[in-house]
Amino acid sequence: MKIRNLAAATSVVAITALALAGCSGQSAEPAPSDGEVSGTLTGVFFSGFQDTYEEIAAAFEEEYPDVTVDFDYQGGDISQLVMTQLQGGTAPDILTSFPGGDPKDNADNVKPLAANGLILPLDVTWADDIPEAWANDFTYEDQVYAYPGALQPLAGIYNQTKLDELGLAIPTTLEEILQLCADATDNGVYAYAQGLGEAAAGPQMFPFAHTATLLEQQVPDFEEQLAAGEITYQDSPWVEIIQIQQDMWDAGCFGEGALGRSREQGASAVAAGEALGIVDVGAVLPGMLEAAPDSSFVISGVPGTNDGDTFVTALPGFVTTINAKAKNPTAAQAFLEFMGSPEASAIYADGFKSVPVLPNDQYTAPSELDEFSALIAENKGVPLPTLQTEVQSTLNQQLQAMFLGNTTPEGVAESMQ
Repeated sequence: MKIRNLAAATSVVAITALALAGCSGQSAEPAPSDGEVSGTLTGVFFSGFQDTYEEIAAAFEEEYPDVTVDFDYQGGDISQLVMTQLQGGTAPDILTSFPGGDPKDNADNVKPLAANGLILPLDVTWADDIPEAWANDFTYEDQVYAYPGALQPLAGIYNQTKLDELGLAIPTTLEEILQLCADATDNGVYAYAQGLGEAAAGPQMFPFAHTATLLEQQVPDFEEQLAAGEITYQDSPWVEIIQIQQDMWDAGCFGEGALGRSREQGASAVAAGEALGIVDVGAVLPGMLEAAPDSSFVISGVPGTNDGDTFVTALPGFVTTINAKAKNPTAAQAFLEFMGSPEASAIYADGFKSVPVLPNDQYTAPSELDEFSALIAENKGVPLPTLQTEVQSTLNQQLQAMFLGNTTPEGVAESMQ
C-alpha cells in the first residue's frame, strides 16, 4: 500500500515501473575491499531534509576523518530520480529508498531493490535491534538491506492552542470524537479538516488511523485470511471502520466543503485555527509549525472504541540503502552502521519530526510527539495495512461516493473486495 504525503518526502511513493537493465534477480553481495574506511562517499537525498543529513554526515566525518562525504540533495520525486540513476548506472553509493514493497515490482522499495540485486545487504551491529513489528519493511530473505530511519504517525494532529482557547480536549474515546464535532460546531469551527477532495489519499486517512485499534486488534492476521479466502472486506472490521466515517460525516465533523478540500488546505485550516485537527501522516506537522509558530500542536492516537484502549498507526518513511554498484562500499557500510547509532538516530528522528525505529535511550521526543512516542514504546504502534493499489484507489473513491449518498459502508467494503 502506498501513501503520498504533502511533501512527497517521507512516505512510500508509487512510481511507473521501469525496465531495469542488467537485473539478475539475485541478491547482491558486498563488493570486496581492503576494509579501510576512506575516500569519497556519495549519496542522494531529498532536499527538504538536507540539514538533517548534513548534521549526520559531519558527525560521521569527525569519526572517520579519512572520508569525504559528498551528498547530493534533490527536490521533486526522489523516487523517480533514484530509479533513473540506477537504470543509467549513475547512482551514488548511498540511496534514498522506501520500505517494504513487492519483490516482483520495479520500484525503489527495499524488497524489489534487493530482489533485483540493486542494493547490498548490510553488515551492521544494529540489525537485530529492529522491532519485530517493522522488520519486514527493511529485510529481504532474512537479510537487512536498509537503515530503517524513523516512524511517523498516521494519527490525529491537533491545534492544542485552539483547543485550550475553546476549553476543549483531545478525545480519548469514539463517543468523545463525536462530542468534539458537536462542540466545535457550537464554537464556530469544525473538528477535522480532512482533505476529502484529494481522491488519491485524502479520504483514506481516518480509516487507516482506525485500523490500528479496530482491524489489527480484532483480526491481526486479516491479510493472511484475506489471501486465503477465509474472510472478506465486507465480513470484517472494515465495515465498522467505514461506518464511523459515515457517522462522522452525518455529525458534521469535517465541516463545509470537505469534498472539495485538499490535504494541504486541511493542514492549513488547522494551523489557522479554523479547524481543531486533522488525521494525517506526521509529515504534515513541520509545515503546520512553520505556518503557526505561536501555536502548539499535539499528535494523538485516534480512538475507535469507547474503552480508552487506543493503538496508533505508524509507518516508516525514507530508508537508506547501499547501491550494489557502489564505488566505495566500505565507507557506505560504515555510514549505515553509523546511522544506526543512538546519536545519529536521534538526529535523524528530530529532523523528521518522527520517532526512531531502533530503540534509542538518547532520543527525547518533542512535546508534539510525546503521546505517539509513548505508544510506540508501549508496543501500541501498528504498521499500516497492506492494500493492493486498486483496492486503495477503490476505498478512496467509494468513500467519496458514500459521503455523497451513493453507497453504504457495506457497499464500500464490497467494492474493495
